[in-house]
Amino acid sequence: MADASSSTQELASKEPKPPSAGPLLEVSGIVKSFGRTKVIAGVSFHVAAGEFLTLLGPSGCGKTTTLRIIAGFEQADKGRVFLKGEDVTTRPPYLRDVHTVFQHYALFPHYNVFDNVAFGLRIQKLPKRQIKTRVTEVLDLVKLSGYEKRRTTEMSGGQMQRIALARALAGRPSLLLLDEPLGALDLKLRREMQLELKAIQRRLGIAFIYVTHDQDEAMAMSDRIVVFHHGRIEQIGTPSEVYRKPKTSFVADFMGSANILSGRLIGFKDGCVRIRLEDEVEVEFPYADPLPVAQGQALCVAIRPERISVRYEGDLPLRGSCVSLPAILADTVSLGDETQMFLAFFKNSTKTVLSATMEARHQNERRDGTPVWADIRWRDILLLEPEGE
Repeated sequence: MADASSSTQELASKEPKPPSAGPLLEVSGIVKSFGRTKVIAGVSFHVAAGEFLTLLGPSGCGKTTTLRIIAGFEQADKGRVFLKGEDVTTRPPYLRDVHTVFQHYALFPHYNVFDNVAFGLRIQKLPKRQIKTRVTEVLDLVKLSGYEKRRTTEMSGGQMQRIALARALAGRPSLLLLDEPLGALDLKLRREMQLELKAIQRRLGIAFIYVTHDQDEAMAMSDRIVVFHHGRIEQIGTPSEVYRKPKTSFVADFMGSANILSGRLIGFKDGCVRIRLEDEVEVEFPYADPLPVAQGQALCVAIRPERISVRYEGDLPLRGSCVSLPAILADTVSLGDETQMFLAFFKNSTKTVLSATMEARHQNERRDGTPVWADIRWRDILLLEPEGE
């Protein structure tokens, strides 16, 4: 029998499994209510073998309930769950090829590290030698070799999270579910664990479904992101897609900072749109994407702060084709390497626009009430349906 070191190398060097003909997991039309409150309203998505999929959204949006339904801890009122093509909707958790890592670890304080990781394997009545090999493999993978005899009460928060992860991986599931597993860690450790989790997932080729409300975490780790809002899916896409091409005003605002302005589609001709912003200013520019509303209807205009270039009177405008809007510098906040500015565009509105860029030579000229220009490239203006449509 190979020693523990060679076993670990073999485990870690496995190539991700190629996608099968169908998805590894399919969630179809899930509906769930608690009393009169509907927490999931017709959710459908799939997960490919070896994929890192994140369920992202604010607290109470239904993402954790969805995860619990996939795990079998909750039963859906309607809809089906398929794993490897089999209907597992009513199958209990212990009969699904799925393991779950929780935020609060759920470790046994009276067990040492080895026994915590081995617990599920002993329930399965695996041979002792096989249990020892598997535990050694996963502890090496999560960088806890040598800690086998330590009590979990002697371990740090980050180490306890690694133990919980090792215990889940020891069962070699096809799908690993992680419910905000890094939420209890401090910022620095959380970022370190994000990188390690993604590295482990890639090395083993196990599909992960990861629940979080942290947009940066989702962007850093995911192959695809499912954005939840009020029990529904707002958008599914790669991190780049949901950030650069949000489909709704909620996604635009939730995925990082975004300036959401109200507008109305005045006209569309020869590939150019004419928009009236905040019932005050009309702008016209080319727009290649499908329009979200018909002519005359209200819409939302989303602009990322980092896509706004601020300049003073007399400065040259941004190179390339852009919209230039006159504004007043309403307020400034220094963030060290950048300056956050609030710009007032509209006389009849209290709404201000957030920007994070300014010419370096003007850093000492920041004064509230100063007239400025805001340049926005055409390609950086997003037209979206109003929220709730």
